Amino acid sequence: MSSRGHVVLQPAYFTSSIYVKALRDDITTLVHTFHERYQQDNTKPFALFKTLWNGQGWKWMHFRVFDSRTRETFLSTTIRLFLERMVKTEAPFTRTVALFALYTFFNTQPTSSAPTLYTLSNIPIPVDHYNSLIVLPTALTTAHLAPLQPFASYAIGSLVNASVFHLLPSSELGALNPREVPREIFVEEGLIDSNQPKKKWHTSKRDKVIKARTALDAVGRSLEQASPAPEARRTALRYEEQKGRLLREIGSDATNLREASEGVAQRLREAQEEQGENVQAWAGLARVETALESAGGMLRLHSSG
Repeated sequence: MSSRGHVVLQPAYFTSSIYVKALRDDITTLVHTFHERYQQDNTKPFALFKTLWNGQGWKWMHFRVFDSRTRETFLSTTIRLFLERMVKTEAPFTRTVALFALYTFFNTQPTSSAPTLYTLSNIPIPVDHYNSLIVLPTALTTAHLAPLQPFASYAIGSLVNASVFHLLPSSELGALNPREVPREIFVEEGLIDSNQPKKKWHTSKRDKVIKARTALDAVGRSLEQASPAPEARRTALRYEEQKGRLLREIGSDATNLREASEGVAQRLREAQEEQGENVQAWAGLARVETALESAGGMLRLHSSG
């Protein structure tokens, strides 16, 4: 008898926008909360940080995933997001809080759990970011930031002496893997990702429905602008009846949509035969026939007509 399967998060989850965006927001919350509390009492900065770290649930982060393959991506992505708040373009206070978070997260990896969990032994960092990190304590000299300086110096010295930093080429060369995070962009159903250009030769069912509705609205406007004679008004009423039928069919299979589209055109042809060629509304018929011909039997928006 086979053993019961286990649900395992795939590594791609931790490089996707779902995880990356949420963690970035959490890091920002940690920074802001620490800043508020630090303004009230800055006598023991790192003790205050540990209180917030535990209180916000960061101490449970290491138990989010246990599969070694996925855990490696989880750890490297999390550390990378701490590092990105430590670059020299960030405010010194933010950089220091991110340093505290990196130091705490890296040094609290479980080493005596059963079963044994995968742990990171080094921290990849571009050489330019490393150089700016090493001199961070020199930026903490103002009266407001001075209480942070000895703790920042200790955290950096501890990590450097343990040789945990793995130096990579300069950040402008994109040596981190993946080059950018998030790598996978999650798009909710029904929304379009504007960053992903569509292939010109592919038309989705949703696009066809939108174009069909647009074409119907265009024909309706043409009929409204036609002569107010009784014949034209009757033609407009017939059109509205057929339009309602077509809209009810939209969203079903292509065969029904094609039949409904042809029904609209056929009703307009019959009305033309009954009332003659001099009714202005027949511009609408020409538009419908052109749309049908160009869309393979289904109404869609067409630039001519």
